[in-house]
Amino acid sequence: MRPSITAPITKNDEDIADLRVAGISGMSAELRLKADAAMISYMLQLESELQHMTADLVTSQDQQLALYRLTQTMRDHMTVVETLQALVIEALRMTKFQVGFAVFVSSTGQEPLLIQSSENFFDDDIAWRIYWHTFSLEHDVILPNPESEFPCPKGIENLLSVPIWVRGSIMAGMGLANRPGGFGSPDIKLVRAIADQASAQIERMLLYQEMFDQAKLRTEMDLARRVQLDLMPRQLPKIDGLDIFANSRPALQVGGDFFDFILGDGRPMLFSLGDVTGKGLSAALLMTMTRSAIHSKAQFMPFPTPEAVMRQSNEDLYNDFTRVGVFATAFVGQYEPGSQKMLYANAGHAPVIYRPFDGSPELLRADSTAIGILPISHCRNQTLNMRPGDLLIVATDGFSDARNAHDETFDIERLIELVDQLAPRTAREIADAMFETVDRFGGGRNQDDDQTLVVIKGAAS
Repeated sequence: MRPSITAPITKNDEDIADLRVAGISGMSAELRLKADAAMISYMLQLESELQHMTADLVTSQDQQLALYRLTQTMRDHMTVVETLQALVIEALRMTKFQVGFAVFVSSTGQEPLLIQSSENFFDDDIAWRIYWHTFSLEHDVILPNPESEFPCPKGIENLLSVPIWVRGSIMAGMGLANRPGGFGSPDIKLVRAIADQASAQIERMLLYQEMFDQAKLRTEMDLARRVQLDLMPRQLPKIDGLDIFANSRPALQVGGDFFDFILGDGRPMLFSLGDVTGKGLSAALLMTMTRSAIHSKAQFMPFPTPEAVMRQSNEDLYNDFTRVGVFATAFVGQYEPGSQKMLYANAGHAPVIYRPFDGSPELLRADSTAIGILPISHCRNQTLNMRPGDLLIVATDGFSDARNAHDETFDIERLIELVDQLAPRTAREIADAMFETVDRFGGGRNQDDDQTLVVIKGAAS
């Protein structure tokens, strides 16, 4: 037989059952009615609470769905105005307030924005006063409020103003007014949730705008770099009796250094190298002005000389440079093929190193101030031998001022020693070695300044 799993009934269990039956049968009808009524009341209370819980869950679900729709709606907008408009419209729809406004105050100098749901319902001054009051308190403002000195504006039955935090500061705010029957804690929580969604959207929109602006700036800087490179000579001149090489490396995408060669039929070759104070786009613009002034004078003067070119270029640029507080150092050289002589003028430029084939390198010092310092240039024509083996290097201070990890500069002395070591090489080899040596000295650091040089070496005709 299959064993039973029911425990045997003991004598004690039977006695307990008998006592329960006796207790119930002994209860009066009145007590039974009271018990039934209490049970029914308790059940009704449970049902009411269940209905409230169900209603709260439905409301919470509706609010979550509405917030999700708000997020989806605002995601399509990529401007501040569109974002604020969508914020006000969706907030009124979700909260049953009748009118509202939203404001945005950028920390980047952008003009403050005020968006209203109903034109002229809020006086602009009143809307801004409400926002700045909320801004100063850094928390919600509820009107009317007998404990606040801030008056409830005329025509407003009730109002809730909330700050919108973006990137750790209050950059926006929203005000909602005239909700029929007033509003309570659940409504305030919902409006705060809407403000949080707006905060995330505004931050995303600002990030997108910053990325767009950066991409636009990179495109413009790339274009400026290409324009600047196109202004540099694409081909180096081939002059009898000279070995020539030149190169320029801006510290940023664009720079303030330039070099140029000016050639004309029946005219001597002129070249120039200059360095405008500063770096970046502003220096690049002024560099273009300086290069153009020198180039036009060298090209169109009937009998150009370095001294005359420098003097007239200074006259053209002095007023503009003085107005913006900049100057430019410049070197202009002139060579007549077969002459083995280099005529030059130096307006405050360094380093310029000359090494005769049979002597030691020396630093050629300027005899006039930089362009833009004084209204009159005091440059004078100077003469150098350019026999085979004679070497002239005109560089910018991006070489001598290059720094290493210990904040030491390459300095002029090292540069002169380097030129002495490289003198037997060709012009291109000298230039490449100078860039390589300075890079190695810097130990991979980004260059602090633009680096430009022109290397001219006397050669057999």
